[in-house]
Amino acid sequence: MTTRKRQSHDKARPARAEPNLGQQAAKREKKSKAQLSHMRGRSASTAPGRFVAWCKQEQASLQQQLELMLAGKVLTGENRGSGWVDTTGESIERAKSRLAELESLLTEKGAATISKP
Repeated sequence: MTTRKRQSHDKARPARAEPNLGQQAAKREKKSKAQLSHMRGRSASTAPGRFVAWCKQEQASLQQQLELMLAGKVLTGENRGSGWVDTTGESIERAKSRLAELESLLTEKGAATISKP
């Protein structure tokens, strides 16, 4: 079975007129303004917003871990050569310290504050 390329019937259609120079310039300007406003929004307001969101997510995760360790549902340990040693108490203190640091970052009372642009 052999196949042939189909004949195109597009030749019968009239060609579409290209936009004039004024229309092209207006289109470029509109695209440029859209890109500029998108870049302004991304760099100015979302970086601090993403940081605050990350801090809150980290805070929730640490709080959950701390609650599980305090309830005795999660234990931590370390192999110090002579076998596994329970380090849950150290992990609880570390989690409390990190939670305090995050709380300091997320409140205006904290030593580290985030300045808004």
